[in-house]
Amino acid sequence: MALPYRTNKRKRTPTFILIGDGFDEYEVVYFLHKFRQQGLPIKSVSLFDKLVYSRQGVGLKTDYALADKPFDSKNDCVLILPSGGRNGDKLRRDARVRTLLETMCRGSGKVIITDEDSELATDVEQVFTKRPFLLRRNDEGLEDFVDTLADRMVYAN
Repeated sequence: MALPYRTNKRKRTPTFILIGDGFDEYEVVYFLHKFRQQGLPIKSVSLFDKLVYSRQGVGLKTDYALADKPFDSKNDCVLILPSGGRNGDKLRRDARVRTLLETMCRGSGKVIITDEDSELATDVEQVFTKRPFLLRRNDEGLEDFVDTLADRMVYAN
């Protein structure tokens, strides 16, 4: 017998959060928690191994490694790039991330960055010249930004 809450679920846009060693725990965990609480499909993706360590040394086992090719960047998906801690620098220095962003720019995917003043945001702005991407302003709290994103994704689908 099917449960009523499962039969009413709609197909949602898959969301992925890209994490490297030195990430900010609060930023990443809050995204994962809030999106999963809203019933949104979000998966964590690491740059190399499935086990990544935060800037405080906390280990997080991700759902995928980037080498596993967990998503098709040309199709409709959302990629979250947290820039807290040393994560932004790790993502900027990885050539695969630049290639991934260029592919997403040619496709229909969306990119979200958590800090408008980061160098990662500048890099994404150079790639996404003709398409918009979402960016958290400095005067906006992380909680408000994530809550607004989750609500928009729930009601947009």
